[in-house]
Amino acid sequence: MTPDMAAMGGTSAAPDLSLLQVAVYAFLGLVVVIMLLVMLAVASLPVFFAGLSLLDVGLKATSNFPDPIGKTSKIGGLVFRSLRRNLLRTALTYVALFVLTGMLTFIYGMVSFLGDFTADKDGAQMVILTEKFSIPSQMKPGYADQLRNVLLDMPKGSIPRPMTDAERTKLSLPLRPELSVSQEDITKYFNDKPDKDFSAQDKSRRQQLVNASLKENMMTWSFVGGTLDIAKITKENSLFFFALDPDAIRNGMMSEQGLKEEELGKDQWAELMRVMEIVKEDKRCVVIGDDKLKLMNKKVGDEIKITSTNYKDVEFEMKIVGAFPSGTRLSTSACMRYDYLLSKLDEYLIKKGTAHPVYDKCLNLVWVRMPDKPSFEALSGIVNQPGKFSAPAAKIETFSAAVGSFLEPYKDIFWGLKFIVMPAIVGIMCLVIGITITIGVRERWTEMAVMKVLGFQPWQIMGMIISEAMLIGVFSGLLSTWSVFFLPKAISWFTRTVGVKFAFFDNFNMPPIILLGGPLLGLFVAMIGAALPSWNARKVKVSEVFAQVA
Repeated sequence: MTPDMAAMGGTSAAPDLSLLQVAVYAFLGLVVVIMLLVMLAVASLPVFFAGLSLLDVGLKATSNFPDPIGKTSKIGGLVFRSLRRNLLRTALTYVALFVLTGMLTFIYGMVSFLGDFTADKDGAQMVILTEKFSIPSQMKPGYADQLRNVLLDMPKGSIPRPMTDAERTKLSLPLRPELSVSQEDITKYFNDKPDKDFSAQDKSRRQQLVNASLKENMMTWSFVGGTLDIAKITKENSLFFFALDPDAIRNGMMSEQGLKEEELGKDQWAELMRVMEIVKEDKRCVVIGDDKLKLMNKKVGDEIKITSTNYKDVEFEMKIVGAFPSGTRLSTSACMRYDYLLSKLDEYLIKKGTAHPVYDKCLNLVWVRMPDKPSFEALSGIVNQPGKFSAPAAKIETFSAAVGSFLEPYKDIFWGLKFIVMPAIVGIMCLVIGITITIGVRERWTEMAVMKVLGFQPWQIMGMIISEAMLIGVFSGLLSTWSVFFLPKAISWFTRTVGVKFAFFDNFNMPPIILLGGPLLGLFVAMIGAALPSWNARKVKVSEVFAQVA
């Protein structure tokens, strides 16, 4: 979505996310995450102990080998015996490290996800024209044509390019029967070669491709809030519309909002393309999210009358011809035709004899898919020139920059998560492992003195203590991070299988680096946490211990 949506007035607007609300939501989310991690940790305990048992069996199998392999295997066996000495303490330590590692991984994944989402990207750039100083953005409808003329005047090597037939087929987008485009066409016509160097036929072909490209790579958005009962507006009878050209969906311009085959699935994507053809035939046709239809107690095929909440005295007669699948990002929203909104505003002018108060503010956003970052920067320079897009003043920015601007008020929260909470969790993990190992060392103080009498070297005792911590740390880090990494994928697969979708799990992915980072983190905290207790263990004095025993 876009940041401007959250600020839109009316009953269909998103809730105002104040810092207090964010704190409450974050706390509740944290509680849910901790509960889920605890359940996963308990469920993975058999795997943890099974892993320890397999390693123990492996060491026993090599204990009769010639030294130093046999000797090392026997000493290693003492490590596993120590872990089995108090199974409850070992299990609780594992669960604590599992939960803390999972929390750290989840926070890192969220911060990394948002960082990637707001980072500048190479290649094609999805950019947005919005009003510069006001939220929500409200611009003149003529700004779309004005921006189109700006693009037409730009060097041909910098303007949007049409997708080739091969690219459209790869993305499962419908082919254009009226226009076939090959990669050779892109190479030949979308460069800065002057028109005078082209033949009349080539000029005509070039202009045809440019016009098709601008239609394919531009999309206007207007936000329309509406209700079935203007006298009594409720959550059940109100809804939010994106007013746009249905071809924008067919051309993949709504992919940032989840309308693409990867998220909908092949069958549902094909159904959406079929529905878009129906919408093109009648401007009254609309598509509403399945979750919103259930809330409204409506179904595909119903005809409804919507009274707008942000366009006063404007009513729409609509026919529901399709539904966005449940659980997707548009499952509670709807789409209508932009020209239907304009026609209703024209009707208002005829009936009232004056333009609608919001007519000159009915365009909220214009999206453009630019070929690369330099092209966007060139377009931005033109848009920002004095006298252009000045009444009201407009700005153009990438989608990632717009999301970054929306998240700007929360940057301190993200900074705190990254530089305070995450290091604090690592510190707690070191403390947990340190306390556990210290208790174990104190319980075995006499045993370690006997081991010294039997010929164990101080470094061997120290190595045994650190090995105990490393086993718990590596196993907990491995199982925790792998669980957190694959959990969203598993939930997404399951929900798709049963026909229910949750947009968060369909779009949120953990960075693959955590698969290696988890075990390394467990190794690190184990070594740090066990450093002091193991150092104390290597310094045990046999005479003092046996004097106390005597």
